[in-house]
Amino acid sequence: MCGIAVAIRVAHARAVVHAMAGSLAHRGPDDDGVCTLAGRDGVSVGAMGHRRLAIIDLSPAGHQPMTSANGQFTIVYNGEIYNYRTLRAELEAEGIQVPGAGDTSVLLEGWARYGAAFLQRVEGMFAFALWDAGEAALYLARDPFGIKPLYLAQVGNGVLAASEIRSILASELIPARVDRHAVASYLAFGSVPEPATIIDGVRAVPAGTAMRFRFDGPSLRAEDVASVRPVALPTALVSDRGEAARLVRAALERSIDRHLVSDVPVAVFLSGGLDSSAVAALASQRASGPIDGFTVTFTERRFDESAVARQVAARFGIRHHEIPLGGADLLAALPDAFAAMDQPTLDGINTYVVSRAVRAHGTKVVLSGLGGDELFGGYPSFRRARALSRYARLPAPVKATAAHLASRMGGVRGAKVALGLRRGSPADAAYLASRTLFGDRQVADLCRDHAVALDHAPSSLTLMQRVSWRELTGYMRNTLLRDSDVFSMAHGLELRVPFVDREVASAAFSVADALKASRGVSKPLLVAALGDLLPREAWDRPKQGFVLPFADWMRGPLATEVESALGDADRLAALGIEPARARDVWTSFVRGEPGMTWSRPWALYSLVRWATVNDIEGLTPREPTLAGAAP
Repeated sequence: MCGIAVAIRVAHARAVVHAMAGSLAHRGPDDDGVCTLAGRDGVSVGAMGHRRLAIIDLSPAGHQPMTSANGQFTIVYNGEIYNYRTLRAELEAEGIQVPGAGDTSVLLEGWARYGAAFLQRVEGMFAFALWDAGEAALYLARDPFGIKPLYLAQVGNGVLAASEIRSILASELIPARVDRHAVASYLAFGSVPEPATIIDGVRAVPAGTAMRFRFDGPSLRAEDVASVRPVALPTALVSDRGEAARLVRAALERSIDRHLVSDVPVAVFLSGGLDSSAVAALASQRASGPIDGFTVTFTERRFDESAVARQVAARFGIRHHEIPLGGADLLAALPDAFAAMDQPTLDGINTYVVSRAVRAHGTKVVLSGLGGDELFGGYPSFRRARALSRYARLPAPVKATAAHLASRMGGVRGAKVALGLRRGSPADAAYLASRTLFGDRQVADLCRDHAVALDHAPSSLTLMQRVSWRELTGYMRNTLLRDSDVFSMAHGLELRVPFVDREVASAAFSVADALKASRGVSKPLLVAALGDLLPREAWDRPKQGFVLPFADWMRGPLATEVESALGDADRLAALGIEPARARDVWTSFVRGEPGMTWSRPWALYSLVRWATVNDIEGLTPREPTLAGAAP
């Protein structure tokens, strides 16, 4: 797990990359390197930089940038290839020598032999930049789920690429200017959907894509050369519960085996919920020795799940560590968390706090239960989709009347219900009703713009598959995975997600919808597969995510700071936000109006605070009123 930076066809490329890579030091505290890149004629065309967090092959042989044995290819790579040993054996059986003992050289030599087609054989999380001196081309690629980030920007006929947007801004070749269309999408979803980013002129390399940029002529030419889907869609569905449970369990066991591959100890996040408990149970059974588990405990009892976590740890011999956190501790972490934020987000502060505590224990790799809800139906969007599918069978006049009545409810909630009722696809309607922060009308009122529409989903999906697809490629990719990467890597901690695995996802998608729904049981398919391992309390209780007491804070110690930010007309206008509308959001929250939960004013505040920390153009300096906050 690392940080990468690339500059091609820009002036003083090596110095630019030094600055870009330097801004990524938190991602790779163990080693660093910069190299100059040359074209066919041997003339320098750019540079690559790398910051290393050593996890596999801790020796100097894992140093990057790394060049292939034939001298043609140079790579900087971020991630882990979990099946690298198998791939190494396959390459060596074909007579290909793979130096060192790590996964980077396997990826490099595999690409040298097979090109972009080699990515179809890779299992893991990755983002990399590869220079092909033979054809004077730069390749940029990401894993199919988008677990690892990679951003790019075009500068004239040149290209910048990096693991974080802030690294691209550190080049000082791209102005720190917000994209107004991205602001609208942020207000709609609480994060900016890929491939757009909050910064004008910077975009994400699409997940599961390899892109090629040719530099063999006077102008830059770009094209996609490979695509890897996150899920293999089945031709037939498994409808037998026992067979489905065995299929899912076997897939999860193999995924855990892959995710335990490491040359340093691997720990687990253990919240006490079903997903993290399942990961902890399987990891403890399949690891070569005892593992550590980390549980955050809260003084506020309604947020605390530590009792179940203790039971799971005791049952599986996990070395259990409790991290006590009170509201004051979490509040004190906010300034540093905002300083680590690469793009504004509604979520993620929790990951920052937990990751900081785990890394302080000396841990470098941790497994998370992220992805279980998306694949096995743990979110309200799945229940709403089933309800809306019944509604969709009603006569058109009845549906139109219901949508009209919902729109007259007023406020954000009414707008979201009406939006859901008017959508043609029950799955899409349920996803939008669950995941939109502000409705279309509210977004337009706030910033005089409209959010991006949902992207294409395969037409052959069942109802539950389609909701899963939306959650995987929407909320999980654009919010959960992005925040998990940024806020864990802020502390040099590698976060792995065994549920977010092609084999596991394909197994979940191969099971009939009827086995994914049950009255009173959340994620019944996952319970059927793993319930015998776990204490009943881990799955037979209402779902409780890891949430922070934002509503309490915003009516208490954060009230002055949030009110000040949402009352700063000049700063809001510079971000494209209508100041009067932003004040209305805050007032509605303070009054406790129906549907105006903490998340909406917090999203606006997060945008303003992120912009302040990152010196966004058009904003005048302002000192936050929160005690101890970073400017």
